Amino acid sequence: MLQNIRDKSSGWLAYIILGLVIITMAFFGIESYFAPKVETYSAKIEGPAKYWLWGKQVREIGQDQFQRRFEQVRQQERERQGEAFDYAAFESLDNKRQVLDGMIDEEVLGMVAEREGITIGEAELAAELKQMPEFQLNGVYSPDQYRLGLAARGVNHAQFMATVRADMARRTIPSTVANTGLATQAELEAYLRLARQTRDLSLLDLPTPAAPAAPTEAELQAWYDANAARYRSEEKVAVEYVEIDGATLEVPTVVDEQALRQRYEEQRSRYVTDPKRSAAHILVAVAADADAAADQAARERAQALADKARAPGADFAAIARESSDDLGSKAEGGALGVVEPGLFAGPFEEALFAMKDVGLVSDPVRTPDGWHVIQLTEFSAGSERSFDEVRAEIEAEYLSTERDRVFSDLSNQLIERVYRDPTALAPAAEASGLELKRTGLFSRTAGEGIAAIPAVRAAAFADAQRVERQVSDAVEIGPNHLVVVHVVEVEPEAAIPFEQVRDRVQAEVVTDALSKASEAQAEALLERARKGEALDALATEVGRTVATLPGVNRQAQLPPALLEEAFRLPAPEEGGISVGMVRLGPDRHALVGVTKVTQGDLEGLDDETRKGLLEQLAQARAVVEAQDYVKALRKQFTIKVAEDRL
Repeated sequence: MLQNIRDKSSGWLAYIILGLVIITMAFFGIESYFAPKVETYSAKIEGPAKYWLWGKQVREIGQDQFQRRFEQVRQQERERQGEAFDYAAFESLDNKRQVLDGMIDEEVLGMVAEREGITIGEAELAAELKQMPEFQLNGVYSPDQYRLGLAARGVNHAQFMATVRADMARRTIPSTVANTGLATQAELEAYLRLARQTRDLSLLDLPTPAAPAAPTEAELQAWYDANAARYRSEEKVAVEYVEIDGATLEVPTVVDEQALRQRYEEQRSRYVTDPKRSAAHILVAVAADADAAADQAARERAQALADKARAPGADFAAIARESSDDLGSKAEGGALGVVEPGLFAGPFEEALFAMKDVGLVSDPVRTPDGWHVIQLTEFSAGSERSFDEVRAEIEAEYLSTERDRVFSDLSNQLIERVYRDPTALAPAAEASGLELKRTGLFSRTAGEGIAAIPAVRAAAFADAQRVERQVSDAVEIGPNHLVVVHVVEVEPEAAIPFEQVRDRVQAEVVTDALSKASEAQAEALLERARKGEALDALATEVGRTVATLPGVNRQAQLPPALLEEAFRLPAPEEGGISVGMVRLGPDRHALVGVTKVTQGDLEGLDDETRKGLLEQLAQARAVVEAQDYVKALRKQFTIKVAEDRL
């Protein structure tokens, strides 16, 4: 038997199987069969294979990546909502999925851009950079602001440009879809007829039914038992805290003259205006990895264009419009605007900054996009502000910086000591020379003193502080103003005894009974109105009159629920009425009837107004179409979401 196995294992089939095993091991390694893979993604996106089983695009959104984005959105919402921001509500799974879905859309668009070979040219990249407000000073791009911005992000020029390029590529297709949004005059007129539509309404505001008989003790107890979750005290905590306010810190008020002069020299670039150059260019596109023959042909073409541009009376802009391969600047005659140092790297910048006279045209210079012919179109010399001119400004900044330094040193000292022992705040406070304070008990939703600040309450009720009794991270409550808290007492939520909330229970039982009675009354009258009884007859029965509201439009000063119901109802038949019911309050309902619908009047719309409205309608449609396009793209990809890691 063993001999039979040995004989049959030496045939061509055995060699094929052995070869497949060797290839598999070479690609994936034998350790992959023994070491389990630990997944850490929040979402994983897989694209279709490019060649049967090969070329599949795969991207992951890591937990850290998601948490950073979620924290950014949280900060934006906190700034937008202010005191109304609810930390607990924001942490909902729906909010987290909404943020993650936005990140998934970005990744899908990036994968599509990569798949379709979408690239961004140097001129387009430079124009985008110059428009970023964070790199502008007084509305103009500033190289100093750019360098400071990169330092704050912890990235270099190449890394940031790669990020911007990828983002622009990702936005290219949806932007193109959005730019194709169209709306016809017929659609505009249909929209305006609806938007300007008016309706004649009849309104019967129903009376609140008579108060029901006082509930019995048994009914109150039954309500209390059925709604026990309503009658619980909130969980409360008390904290010890340390506060550092930069505005109250002692700092020197007299500045050494030599220190100011040294600061001036160190920051001399702030007070020196570099020469400004504006440029235009002609691009002869050729791939970075093109063969020598193609590259030489492109260079020769660029040299011919440079010679043509140098000829007496030559129009560089016209030549660029006719011959440049840069779609971003071609229509503008190759104009790039003001070019600051650092905007273009390498040979392009070297050639431009070597030119001093306006109108000069460079020899062709090579970049990854191809060969460029550059013209210096404008040049202005720089300027310099002397020490005496800026002394007061430097002194004010120096004192402010000193205050920041003292605040930073003290807060870093406190935080470092907390990290050494995160279970107690008192030792760190004492070692830092800071006063340890204590609050009274406060809830998630309200507190006094420092606990009135939502960010402080959120920190106190985080699990690490409330459950594990760890000292919190620094909570920023203002510029150069932070608080560190340590939970020292927890009063858990508990059921409030029936005797303490009896009056509240009785009020809620009565309110619920009135609400149900009001709704039942309204539904009964609505049914009769729909069967043909006149609103006036029903009004007389309940001791009310019918209010007539002619020509009501969608912007009328009426309760939103009433307007929504009025414009939801179908148009009535000739001489008839469409009737609906609307809730105006806990125990207040009304019947609303539509007796006439008048389509919006289009008179008085001049051509300019029509054009503007048509553009708005097209833009609105374009946004929807771009969103639908992204949704359609997502169907081409397999998306896995790990909700347990959000």
